[in-house]
Amino acid sequence: MEFRLVLRESSRFYLPLALPLIILAMNGMGDGARKPVAEFQGLSALDAYIVPLSAVMVVTIIGLMHVPSGIAHYRRMGILRRVSVTPAQPLMILVAQALILLMVTALGVALALAMGFLVFGIAAPRNPGGVITAFVLSLCAMFSLGLLIAALAASPRTAGAIGLVSFLALMATGGGFSNRNDYPEWLAIIASYTPFGAAHEAMVNSWSGGSPTMTNCLVLLAVTLIAGTGSAFAFRWE
Repeated sequence: MEFRLVLRESSRFYLPLALPLIILAMNGMGDGARKPVAEFQGLSALDAYIVPLSAVMVVTIIGLMHVPSGIAHYRRMGILRRVSVTPAQPLMILVAQALILLMVTALGVALALAMGFLVFGIAAPRNPGGVITAFVLSLCAMFSLGLLIAALAASPRTAGAIGLVSFLALMATGGGFSNRNDYPEWLAIIASYTPFGAAHEAMVNSWSGGSPTMTNCLVLLAVTLIAGTGSAFAFRWE
């Protein structure tokens, strides 16, 4: 049923699917982003910086904006309250939504990577295991934040507003709008301790042949634990 609803309301996923493609296209058509960079072990900025940025952006948009708005909408419509008195527990709705959103996230990342490989000839990640680890940790952190927003938001409109502001704030502080090397030193340090910054840094390091740092992993695990626990205590079915 959740899958049918997503197909019926597929327009709300145009942004998370299209935005990374636009970012890749805008950067890939320029020569500057495709030149080898010593900082990325000879890979271009498009390979080691823009592609991971696109992947983390998909996860962040869906986690912070679509997870809370969908759950808040069900609460507002009384769906959770009605389902709670049937043999189908409300948790089943959350699991179904999470699985569908994971599919959408995987589709968005796959589209971005396919465009990068087929159109711009990006290099494959030098540490695929590190990239997968960073991606999974990013998923857990962003989806946990989305559940926390859903637990606290009183309405779908409020959930959407909080999710949008959170997305922009994490993008701004985590290096989503510009290279963190251009940030003041104090802001660049803060960026490594934000969920978006830690996720992006872990992906960039892994794509260049390194590994997610201990700081990256601890930040994402801490966000998952704190936000997930907070959402469990604050969650309301009505």
